[in-house]
Amino acid sequence: MTATFALDGVARRYTVPGDRPWRRVPRTALDGVDLTVPAGRDLAIVGASGSGKSTLLRLLLALEAPDAGTVRFRGDVVTPRNPGALRRDVGVVAQDPGSSLDPRLPVGASIREPLECLAVPGDHGARVAELLDAVGLDPGVADRRPAGFSGGERQRIALARALAARPAVLVGDEPFSAVDPTTRGRLVTLVGDLARASGTQLLLVTHDLGIAQRLCADVAVLDAGRVVETGPVDAVFARPTADATRALLDAVLRVSVG
Repeated sequence: MTATFALDGVARRYTVPGDRPWRRVPRTALDGVDLTVPAGRDLAIVGASGSGKSTLLRLLLALEAPDAGTVRFRGDVVTPRNPGALRRDVGVVAQDPGSSLDPRLPVGASIREPLECLAVPGDHGARVAELLDAVGLDPGVADRRPAGFSGGERQRIALARALAARPAVLVGDEPFSAVDPTTRGRLVTLVGDLARASGTQLLLVTHDLGIAQRLCADVAVLDAGRVVETGPVDAVFARPTADATRALLDAVLRVSVG
């Protein structure tokens, strides 16, 4: 079976401000990354801040092009100029729901937007009501604007929008980090339940190893722009082989003990 995503020798470099206002210095965000995401296997991408997680996600979503290597989605090379089936088959939930919810639009219109852009057949109004109900909100709120909701409610609406066109893959970029712990637990349960019910594959970028273990079968650990460890999440966390993985697990242990 063709992999959902496959990265082969992917590198990405930027220039960043140096020690003088006019000076720019090179920075390698990703360095020769090889990663395969098998079809049907939920994957968590974890790593310390600055490890390259966000850059990797932008390349997977064809929002940026790699400086070297290739990114494939279901066997086809994807780039910003030629995203192929990505826009149709992948839904995205960002850390900040404000990035996907237009403050000027009623939330129902924001949820309906992917259905219209992709020319999805069917009753769009009924689909919006179905999605709001699925994420635990009254369908009657569809006419309200985002400012009238709490942060957790806005993230539920963003999740409904991401699932509107029934994507094969749901990608989350730290989707639970901006809400309080109680809301976070409910959202994690909701995402897991909805993904299982719809058969949607999950790909999550998260710093929370507990969420990674709860929602995903596999994990990829990034460190300094390289994938240093991959495998079944329970096995990797029980018997880590990379120093970066051990450091992440030790940090969790220190926080829980402290």
